[in-house]
Amino acid sequence: MSTIPQELDWVSKRAACNVGQVFDELCAEIMKDVEAVNLARKLKDYDLVSANVLSDHSTIVIGQPMHVPRVVVKIGVVGDAIMVSDASRKADWAVKVSLNSEGRCILKSDDGTELERWQFRKRALEHLFFGD
Repeated sequence: MSTIPQELDWVSKRAACNVGQVFDELCAEIMKDVEAVNLARKLKDYDLVSANVLSDHSTIVIGQPMHVPRVVVKIGVVGDAIMVSDASRKADWAVKVSLNSEGRCILKSDDGTELERWQFRKRALEHLFFGD
């Protein structure tokens, strides 16, 4: 059974599928992920993970502020892309927002891989939350 709709108001769907909207959704979901990992792992204050959105709302910073060495992941809007910067792993990567052939708003990496938002968050934050 095909998941591609026979008809779709793709213009409206694509207009709603923009980097600002997706970034806002990611920020809200990351806040929930941080709360969940802190509860699930029953972390002590020293190991607690926090997430803070910068005042200009362009970047969310996720890390363990009391942990040394400090591990921080930054996720932000850069032009028409969402960039992940992880200094501890010396890894920067980006995705763009796109409407896929099924009419879903997805994130697309440079190599063409389509990611759902949860897959993006897992890829960006799993090592911070659970180690390598």
